[in-house]
Amino acid sequence: MIGPLSGEILGRPGLEAGERRAEAIQCILAGTTIAEVRTALGLDAADERAVADHVRKASPWMAVVTLDPGDPDDWGDCPGISPHPGPPLPGRTELFWCGEVPGLGRVVEHTCLCIMTEYELLSYGGTYRIRRTTIPRAGVPTVSFTGGWRRPEAYEWWFRLLTGQAR
Repeated sequence: MIGPLSGEILGRPGLEAGERRAEAIQCILAGTTIAEVRTALGLDAADERAVADHVRKASPWMAVVTLDPGDPDDWGDCPGISPHPGPPLPGRTELFWCGEVPGLGRVVEHTCLCIMTEYELLSYGGTYRIRRTTIPRAGVPTVSFTGGWRRPEAYEWWFRLLTGQAR
């Protein structure tokens, strides 16, 4: 198995297919990439498809991070019902993000979960904020907030975020 902290591969030779798949799933959910697991455990194409399907259902965020983006069977499951933010444009406005949680808000708009950073427009009884949720990575808080606008201004910033004019 691959230790979640050390990243050390301890693959055991002679594992049965079910054991190999279970060990691969544990490793991937701990943050090891599919390429490392494939090499260490000798996964065949059927094993890899089964492991990828399980990881996508168990943890879509880890699937985005650990499965090879170029694989034809990687994350083709975007339902397409929520917008995807456009790529950041040159000259975009940098929003000020802080990790302080302003309390419970009501989600009124959201982006798709199939990407590494999800945005939600939240209402706090007439005041609006945008919540950004990312996968854990160095130097970026997992959850952060920006805003404190009234509704018309909030939707203007939401539009800018979706079109890449703000980040």
